[in-house]
Amino acid sequence: MTNPVNLRSTPKAIRSTIKNIAEIVSNSNYVVGMTGAGMSVESGIPPFRGADGLWTKYGTPHMNGYSDFKQDPSGWWKRRINEEIDSHIVELRDALNSAAPHAGHFALAKLEKQGNMQSLITQNIDALDEKAGITNLIEIHGNRTKLRCIDCGDRVSLGDFVPLYAPDACKKCDGIVKFDTVMFGEPIPYDVMKAARAEIDKADCVLAIGTSATVRPASGLFWIAKAAGANIIEINPSKTKLTSICAVSLHSTAGETLPRLVEALSN
Repeated sequence: MTNPVNLRSTPKAIRSTIKNIAEIVSNSNYVVGMTGAGMSVESGIPPFRGADGLWTKYGTPHMNGYSDFKQDPSGWWKRRINEEIDSHIVELRDALNSAAPHAGHFALAKLEKQGNMQSLITQNIDALDEKAGITNLIEIHGNRTKLRCIDCGDRVSLGDFVPLYAPDACKKCDGIVKFDTVMFGEPIPYDVMKAARAEIDKADCVLAIGTSATVRPASGLFWIAKAAGANIIEINPSKTKLTSICAVSLHSTAGETLPRLVEALSN
């Protein structure tokens, strides 16, 4: 691994590191991006963990949300509609409603469009990647603008519509419908995890962007890729568990770095 470079490094060192990343990407056959909470933070969405995290502010919530939902789906929807829910969820929802894609999101869309990135796996639920124009997108923790049947997995896009009542049963199988976002205690939907693993198995380069690589099972995909010989490139403001296994680690933000990477790949 090359020595990590951060924004306190000289401009020359940063330019050299971005050039190095661009060379690895351009020489790769299949590049997969993986983004985490740091990507959303740049759009004004607070993380759960860390000094400014929602759990730090409000306390760690109960981790049995999915079990509670399954026991009483109608009651869960009633509490949500009447905002009888945890304070951290209310703050998160308000932040999500006002968030917009930033320069990093649009840069990833450009990387995909020009063929330098084949797919993006995100741990974020904010739908900002989709809004930025990314098409080959896998949302491991779901999408807040969709509903999903927990029985057959059928998804329905809501757009900007906010349900005022509990949704009807699934039109395909009569199953229980919830938001597509994965709740505490809920397993990652099988189809999503299968798709993510298939992309990782094809990758010879993985861009780890704004992720601490601590949330499983998504974080395990990095080590699977590394074991298969893929180059891991990290773009994150601080050191993470991934740093030691990365071919290149640039301690910077996505909004700062990714547009410069697009430029380097275009020259």
